[in-house]
Amino acid sequence: MMDDQGEQARVGSAAQGLDADRARLIGSIYDVVLRPESFDDFMEDWSAYVDRAARQLGEPRVTEGQAAVTLDDPLIEVHFRRAMALFERMGRGEAEDGDTTGSTPVLLRLRRGGSVQVLAAQALDYFGATPSWCSIREALDPDSALRLDGFLAAFERAPASGRFVVLSLAEGAQGPDGNLPGGGLVSVTTARDPSGDGFVADMRALAIGWGPALPAILAESFRLTPRETDLVRELTLGGDLQTIAGRSGRSMNTLKAQLKSVFAKTRTGSQMELMRLVAVLVLHGPGNEGQSDAGQQSPLETRVDLGDGRVMPVHLFGPEDGLPVIFLHGMLEGLGVTRRLGPGLAATGIRLIAPVRPNFGPAPADPRIREAPEQVARDVCGVLKALGIERALLMGHMAGAVYAYAAAARMGSRALGIVNVAGCVPVRSVEQFAAMTARQRAVAYTARFAPAFLPAILRAGIAQIDSADADRFMTSLYTPGSPDRAMIEDRDVGAAIIDGYRFTVAQGLQAFRTDAWHVTRDWSALVAQSSCPVLLIHGSRDSVITPDSVRAFAAQSARFSLVEDPEQGQLVFYARPESVLGRAARFARAQLAAGP
Repeated sequence: MMDDQGEQARVGSAAQGLDADRARLIGSIYDVVLRPESFDDFMEDWSAYVDRAARQLGEPRVTEGQAAVTLDDPLIEVHFRRAMALFERMGRGEAEDGDTTGSTPVLLRLRRGGSVQVLAAQALDYFGATPSWCSIREALDPDSALRLDGFLAAFERAPASGRFVVLSLAEGAQGPDGNLPGGGLVSVTTARDPSGDGFVADMRALAIGWGPALPAILAESFRLTPRETDLVRELTLGGDLQTIAGRSGRSMNTLKAQLKSVFAKTRTGSQMELMRLVAVLVLHGPGNEGQSDAGQQSPLETRVDLGDGRVMPVHLFGPEDGLPVIFLHGMLEGLGVTRRLGPGLAATGIRLIAPVRPNFGPAPADPRIREAPEQVARDVCGVLKALGIERALLMGHMAGAVYAYAAAARMGSRALGIVNVAGCVPVRSVEQFAAMTARQRAVAYTARFAPAFLPAILRAGIAQIDSADADRFMTSLYTPGSPDRAMIEDRDVGAAIIDGYRFTVAQGLQAFRTDAWHVTRDWSALVAQSSCPVLLIHGSRDSVITPDSVRAFAAQSARFSLVEDPEQGQLVFYARPESVLGRAARFARAQLAAGP
């Protein structure tokens, strides 16, 4: 089936008919084009498919000589290409934040048989303290209640995804608490159950998103007072002034006076015009004020002319006279970890120099894939020359490890050494893929054995990152109960990582596609091109690059040393910034003391 000449091997599953699993996968890829929030469902279907297909390859060695081995399914590939064309035709639009625009969070999840699951605290405002099918109907206007009955009856008879209905909340106070927002709209959409088999009906509020940037815009641009701004927010929830008076405790006379003032300041003549203005501000104004590229968090940014028409952004952290460390960022979260390094850099005296690699953030685009490590190595040397740095330590984070070895090879004796934190290692066997979590493994298998399918999968992931569901993209990568999952539940860490995702996909899928090609291959030859000492810092509970694979890699040469953190996983740098930087500083200064 496979030979050392790299002849293409095909695992064709399209020869006979269309089985149920493949039919479901085809439906999933089109579903995710229309609904980015269904990315998890799609990846579950794709993971099952690619796992089965990869097993049919047997136990191939993952070497460059086997690069032509692919999984092949012409029918599925046709549909993936069509989905990719649809993605490109639709464009990306603006990246969304969960508090501002785009797909709003699910309020309630209705299951067949009548169970109701509350997924957002806002649902309690709409449907009372203990939402039920009965309280939901009572909160709707009579026509909407009848339409919901018909919708759910059809759902019970023939469950399927993609059904959609818009319902109106009743005017005036509703429910046992008498504080439900009246006159607003909710939608109900059927989808596959994310927690198991079958289907569910998800209910969302259809309201203008209200993010933390909006009050500042209204105050600065239109001179609205805090009370007037609160009134505008209440209006976005739906309902008339009487409804708002009931739930806010303010008198009708006060609200009328405030609304008249709002109309005058915003030059609008009706509630409809005011809501149109707010919607435009949400659509075209700034997003969440806390949301920015991970690459924009540094205290100083410079740009280095590389002499070939390209200008590389370089971020500088830590004391100006500190020990120079070239930081080569990872594939997914970009420069996100740099947000947590300030105190550690000051304490250890490290000057962190972080070039933005091609295709990431605002860096120049570069379509080359195979040549990327060598190109980055040349760029690093250009940065050192521009900054007047003679010798430096190289630090690779996650996928940045590949580029650290490439830069060390080009720098020669100018490289003090390499410190790789949660760094990837050459992949020599599919066993290294098999040990990964399901989501990570599916992407790795795709990048290595099914590259024709990768663009559509990456584009679907980008759509979820761009949407209000970026946090779901993040949480799906880490197993519940793991130290990494606990780490991302830290609000600051989660925000930094999500900003890093947006930094990675700012120009599209090329950055991820390039790195995915390299990290899923055996790049041992690149490691052999340098001779400097290497320190590997790794979490013993890393589920992506497993400790066993790192130990085996470190045992190959006396120039490697390995330090494991038994309590941490892939996000060890986020969890232990001072410890990691301290080890790196001691390692580098020891090399300096030893001389060239």
